Amino acid sequence: MRFNEFVANDRLIEEITEAVKTNTLPHAIILDGAKGTGKQTLAKIIARSFVCTSEGTSDIKPCGKCPACLKAEHLSHPDIFIANGNNTGELTVDAIRNIRADAYIKPNEAPTKVYLLLNCDKMLAPAQNSFLKVLEEPPANVVFIMTVTSANMLLQTVRSRSRLYTLYPVQPQAAAEYIYRIFPEKDYGDILHTAQLCDGNIGKTLEMLESGGEEAKKIADEIFTAAIKGNEYTVLTSTNKITASRTLAVSVLDFLTENVAECVRASVGIKTLSAVAEDTAKRMTKGRILRLAENIERAKQVLETNVNLNFFSTWLSSMLKV
Repeated sequence: MRFNEFVANDRLIEEITEAVKTNTLPHAIILDGAKGTGKQTLAKIIARSFVCTSEGTSDIKPCGKCPACLKAEHLSHPDIFIANGNNTGELTVDAIRNIRADAYIKPNEAPTKVYLLLNCDKMLAPAQNSFLKVLEEPPANVVFIMTVTSANMLLQTVRSRSRLYTLYPVQPQAAAEYIYRIFPEKDYGDILHTAQLCDGNIGKTLEMLESGGEEAKKIADEIFTAAIKGNEYTVLTSTNKITASRTLAVSVLDFLTENVAECVRASVGIKTLSAVAEDTAKRMTKGRILRLAENIERAKQVLETNVNLNFFSTWLSSMLKV
């Protein structure tokens, strides 16, 4: 994929494209936005622009055709390294130390070595402090690209040494039209309805269409709304619904994570299409929202231990009191 194929966030894409043309992209980039807004896709396009070997004056890197671009497309370019916070231990202190040491080794083929640090929500403060050492005195010809649902989950010292680009969902109708172009066999009305439920988030809309996740979204919104209003009875009865299946419980927690990430963004004045997030930002302090985010993340870890769902749902309702 190239920059002109990326959907939505046109002004941001124009800004990045211009920086690529003028060779002014910084050595550290943060892409933040809700899950499903295309952060990882954009991170990989930016990474390819650094290793692209096209010399055509009319081509905007990445060209998508040169050997370097083709290697990057197949995740086999030796100068693009990926560390994914979704995999246990990938963004630990030891992993960051290894990245730091490797960063001072010259690139193999490209003029620039690129490190993609994906899902930095799970990079804890000790790992971030370790990473800060290489951000403060970066080696030449090295670029770090981080993705995170909210930049506020990163230390201020990390943010201040990086260029932040924020991705937003599109309007639901635009999301539906884009998805319908890709999947014309699907019913447009169903796509539009799902896009509206997902506030125009293309990734979430696709995920819900594929998994039938409308029920999970509804339950997550019930739980979240009740939690921020302090309605403990509704929280308890709503969390009890996730005992139907472990798959449903996982999906509900994923939607809760996305809801709270939107609230973090709204709390610092970043626009969002989520009415629930806007309302929460008015009702709760940023500290309470962050505690809620921590508790939901802890709940996801507990669920991975194969805990009894009846016990888990009751425990989760208590964790949502912040």
